Amino acid sequence: MEIREATAQDVAEIARIHVTSWRVAYAGKLPRAVVAQQSLAQRQKLWQQRYQADGVLVAEDHGVIVGFIAGGPQRHHETLGAPYPQEVYGLYVDPAQQQRGVGYQLWQARIADWSAWTVDCLATNAVALRFYTRQGGQLVQTGNYSAGQQTFPTRVLGFHQSVPE
Repeated sequence: MEIREATAQDVAEIARIHVTSWRVAYAGKLPRAVVAQQSLAQRQKLWQQRYQADGVLVAEDHGVIVGFIAGGPQRHHETLGAPYPQEVYGLYVDPAQQQRGVGYQLWQARIADWSAWTVDCLATNAVALRFYTRQGGQLVQTGNYSAGQQTFPTRVLGFHQSVPE
């Protein structure tokens, strides 16, 4: 498996994985209408605009994109910027490729030279919360995700590591 920076040619697969993962992860955990609002066309447009700015890395296995991670400077929690200057914006793995270490490899590659960062996770996503906790995440704040006319509780986890100089 190769972890590399995303290119414009990867955008369609990034969008597909984003939508597919979202639908699988939140089916039964969020209202059906909220899960269904994630469209492939919408995500393709988003990632076409953001793949470079969001520091996207992809995992490629035998020429097929199987997951991606986005992250960079703290942008969602200004009050956490000093102790946590970086943020993982999203980590998504094709559901057919999960439980193979893809997420872990992407995670390690993205945070390799970071000393402190956060990640937001919906409180109903027990699988992701377990993953982030195993990576050393500690609850630093709660929040909300807004979709449509509804809000859903989130957990903001903070991470620290020693970075070799």
